[in-house]
Amino acid sequence: MTRWLLSCFLLLTGCATYNTATERNEVILISTSSEVAMAHSIHDQISSQNKIIKETDESRRLERIGQRVARVSDRQDFQYHFYLIDSDEMNAFTVPGGNIYFYAGLLRRLATDDQVAAVLAHEVGHCAAKHTVKKFQAALGYNVARNVLVSILALEAPGAQSVAGLGADAVMNLATSAYSRRDEYEADRLGIKYLYLAGFDLNGMIQAFDILQEATKGDHVPLILRTHPFLKDRIAAVRKEIEAVQKKY
Repeated sequence: MTRWLLSCFLLLTGCATYNTATERNEVILISTSSEVAMAHSIHDQISSQNKIIKETDESRRLERIGQRVARVSDRQDFQYHFYLIDSDEMNAFTVPGGNIYFYAGLLRRLATDDQVAAVLAHEVGHCAAKHTVKKFQAALGYNVARNVLVSILALEAPGAQSVAGLGADAVMNLATSAYSRRDEYEADRLGIKYLYLAGFDLNGMIQAFDILQEATKGDHVPLILRTHPFLKDRIAAVRKEIEAVQKKY
């Protein structure tokens, strides 16, 4: 049985699938259904530590803008959800399964829908590129691989059990941990693409960056910038991407 399980694992790790967003073949051990199951588990833990604002003008604005962006995402194999966290922090993050969390402090600093859409398009970019699920997959490591094999035998959802076993603090730390520079640039690139396809002003991303950069002049660095420490380089790259998109389309 051990040899059979090892063979299954090697087979799984050797099966790369094409990602239309990144235009690369990638090995993802976690299926979409399992990723969505992970999202439910993660949401329970995030909700246990944070107040989620519901049924307000702000939350409805976030949902309206978010769904407009989500409709043009390269990834449509799950439903996107947008949650507003009651906190003065300036931050936003996404987790596996299409759940995107936006802090009220950031929403209130962004004056236009284009600016809000820019941040959301960046987060949707992380979803489409599967940066989020790859980050959790890498962090969970052995447990994910083990649960994938268990799922072959028992038809269970791999990964969800591992997430449920983490504490709420660990889940939040993992969800808000930094991506690689490559992932951030890729999410920006996809974000510009989605802004264009959704009909938003592409300069909204530059404006959002300017607002975040201005906020660094105060006593507290916005939380979103603690995991995005190279803002000037990203602004320059986004300007070039805007020019490329305008020429392409």
